[in-house]
Amino acid sequence: MPAERRPRRRALLAAALAALLAAPVTANDYFSAVDLDGDGRISLAEFLERMGYAFGQMDLDGNDVLEPHEQHVPDAPRITRAEHEARFTAQFRRQDSNGDGYLSRAEFLAPPR
Repeated sequence: MPAERRPRRRALLAAALAALLAAPVTANDYFSAVDLDGDGRISLAEFLERMGYAFGQMDLDGNDVLEPHEQHVPDAPRITRAEHEARFTAQFRRQDSNGDGYLSRAEFLAPPR
């Protein structure tokens, strides 16, 4: 990825996570909010569903594309839902330090890799 796109990517990731954290919650509640089936671990599908929440809220016309005017980042690039999910899939895989296909509480709450 070109260096000039990295800050925008990080800003978009930060905006999505900030939207998820809009209400004050404890770390345990945050994990539970993403662990949709309550099995004590987060699957890729659960992660994408919760991280996609902010995308859905910002996609005002519902066309699965975030246009620059729909985003909370100045000069943001146009991004499709598929691109958004690919980025969060990559983030999930980086956070899954033991490679088991799930995020434990520790992996999920660890600083982004």
